[in-house]
Amino acid sequence: MASSSTLRHINQARVLDALWKHGPRSRVGLSELLGLQRSTITVITGALIEDGLVREVDADEPTQKSAGRPRVRLQLRSDGAYFAGLDLGNELSTAIVVDLSGSEVGRAAAPTDRTDPASAERKLLELLEGVLSEHPEVRPRLQGIGITVPGTVVEGKIERAPILGWRHVSFGDLVARETGLPVLIDNDANAAAISEAQFGVGRDSSDLLYILLDTGVGSGLVLDRRIYRGSLGQVGEAGHIRIPRNGSPLAEWPTVEDVIGIAGLRENYAARGGNASDFDGFLKDLSAGGPPAVGAVGEWQQHLAWFTSTLVWMLSPQLVVFGGRSSAILETDDAMAVVASGMEADRDRTNFAVSAFGADAIAMGAAALPMSEFFSLPVLRPEQTTAPRRTKTSTGYTA
Repeated sequence: MASSSTLRHINQARVLDALWKHGPRSRVGLSELLGLQRSTITVITGALIEDGLVREVDADEPTQKSAGRPRVRLQLRSDGAYFAGLDLGNELSTAIVVDLSGSEVGRAAAPTDRTDPASAERKLLELLEGVLSEHPEVRPRLQGIGITVPGTVVEGKIERAPILGWRHVSFGDLVARETGLPVLIDNDANAAAISEAQFGVGRDSSDLLYILLDTGVGSGLVLDRRIYRGSLGQVGEAGHIRIPRNGSPLAEWPTVEDVIGIAGLRENYAARGGNASDFDGFLKDLSAGGPPAVGAVGEWQQHLAWFTSTLVWMLSPQLVVFGGRSSAILETDDAMAVVASGMEADRDRTNFAVSAFGADAIAMGAAALPMSEFFSLPVLRPEQTTAPRRTKTSTGYTA
């Protein structure tokens, strides 16, 4: 049987989650929404106000049913809690801090230190400290830290990160030890999918397929409002699927990442005579209608349509969200239409969208890891709890 403190914790989480999803509510409204007694709501919200997580705001207008003084509403305080996201990118490492409303407070970025895992982790910690130094109000209310990595994460450890050349690596312990905060670590595409489901374009979708289009290619799957990993935690590693090439042995077939990833796209572009020195330059060339860029993107769209249709026909999600730097290619209706028509998907059952976070999708996903934990119901079994200073894999988004 759960203790009174556990029940209080559960009810506080339910109130916070209700205010996050449904916006300002009166105490009576919360009571009706959650099925809790008004006296219980009064005690819970009083404690949340005292903790600085909730505040009273402008009152509702009086109604015919309730004449007299209008009811005071309660809402989350955006400055009541903060969450940090650390993205260990293939090329760039980023630290970002968001408030309780999901709005960005500050960020810092630098080239990824690929010397070794320890150096990479120290660089992430330095970036975070830089943001906290610029925003001193954040530190005392920082609730947790999420870390995203371009690889498979199993039980809080990096099982494999092919682009970085890492296998069986512990990561995040230094951040947890130096900050004294809970640290969650997850695959970059999974985290981005959680971010989209929690406060992105997928907030109204119970099933969501997120496709990361960046240096690496991966996917994150939300089913019935929960991130799905599979028994081995490798469900999102779709970028390693090989594309058949007639007459060649399987080991020589290119992977989806080889063809659709930024490196493959730019290689195709250069082979057609393109000379932009970086990806931003390539996008400018594409916007100007440069033949090398247009030709490379046309082939890229065909491969992307094949890849996406393979996943859509297997998983049948309500929504497919494209994110990462290359998703900028799909921001026009015509570009998205080429991909959607190429996969012959049922547009009445599956919608397609570009992430509102764009290139920031992974960093926002990292911050979404501790944020989703903050709004989740606490575990009831002691053996499921995790010590604050240890890293673990995110349990994922739950509506």
